[in-house]
Amino acid sequence: MANSNITKPINQLTQTNPNIKEYRCPYCNRILFKGNVKKINMACQHCQKFIKADEHELLNIQTDKT
Repeated sequence: MANSNITKPINQLTQTNPNIKEYRCPYCNRILFKGNVKKINMACQHCQKFIKADEHELLNIQTDKT
């Protein structure tokens, strides 16, 4: 029994938008998320440390470590 209505899934590559920033944990330096935010209050899913910062604080921490 051949069913011609079944199609194979299409694998689309995710294109990155250059306007979307990559935010990293200031403690373990692993990626938290990608996006555009003004403030974050969250726990890192990797090291479980709480992060409370605004966009400028996060970006300054990242540039200091590089």
